[in-house]
Amino acid sequence: MGESNVTPFEVEGPTNASTGRNASARDVREELPAVLWVIMSVSPLGFVENGVLLWFLCFRMRRNPFTVYITHLSIADISLLFCIFILTVDYALGYELLSGYYYTIVTLSVTFLFGYNTGLYLLTAISVERCLSVMYPIWYRCHRPKHQSALVCALLWALSCLVTAMEYALCIDSERQSYSQSHCRAVIIFIAVLSFLVFTPLMVLSSAVLVVKIRRNTWAPHSSKLYLVIAVTIAIFLTFAVPMRVLYLLFYEYWSTFGSLHDVSILFSTINSSANPFIYFFVGSSRKKRFKESLKVVLTRAFKDETQFRRQEDSSNLNTTETVV
Repeated sequence: MGESNVTPFEVEGPTNASTGRNASARDVREELPAVLWVIMSVSPLGFVENGVLLWFLCFRMRRNPFTVYITHLSIADISLLFCIFILTVDYALGYELLSGYYYTIVTLSVTFLFGYNTGLYLLTAISVERCLSVMYPIWYRCHRPKHQSALVCALLWALSCLVTAMEYALCIDSERQSYSQSHCRAVIIFIAVLSFLVFTPLMVLSSAVLVVKIRRNTWAPHSSKLYLVIAVTIAIFLTFAVPMRVLYLLFYEYWSTFGSLHDVSILFSTINSSANPFIYFFVGSSRKKRFKESLKVVLTRAFKDETQFRRQEDSSNLNTTETVV
């Protein structure tokens, strides 16, 4: 595996980093692919969007189980977009921005992978929990643990940290750590199984069940926006983020064949992380009052969880019954 030291951008080691900076920044800009200009334009926009969304979720809106997941997803997207932007600008400047800071570049690259993995796991958790809330409404309203969303998010962050650390140690930094090609291949197989045979199928299956069940429930129209948010977000993820991960895993073994698609894979990931706030806005906004309502009203409508309100009503009715008895 001649190109085992692969990161979201071609990172040069401390000993040969100066070689890549011999060309002037002006020459690098002239040769910069158009796709990287698009990345440098979209990533800061997505960063600001997710930042505004995160501020509203943390300080201006009432929390429910769904918004807890969205908050963590926004954090993952922010970290990913920040790393993409810094690494792209550094590449455009001929590695002058982070000149001499090899470990800073590697840290940003690993954080990029960390944000992607976390996004995949969180979207799966969102889809599965929404599916369970429809299939087992009584359990969801009455017996669901109060802090389940926060606990699941913590576990998924830990899993993402473990997977990313393995990928970095055995593939990205394998040459410096003297690990063999077989170690990296084993990690690639593990990540592929975890991503494409566990989490992605769970996401797709639960989303399909969710759509079918929602159409049969009498209360579905009242919470259709929430489920539309989930469906569109997952569709965008499957369209842009999954191909990016497939390509990225192939880079470790077949860089000479798929290396030309490297910039496109980064663009896909940028689009995926930047699209979510747009989805929330357009789904939550009213067609007649679009661009006229406050962002808080729009987001509240998009994230309104009818099952949570039903759970509160059931609890209140139960308390009333106990009082009467």
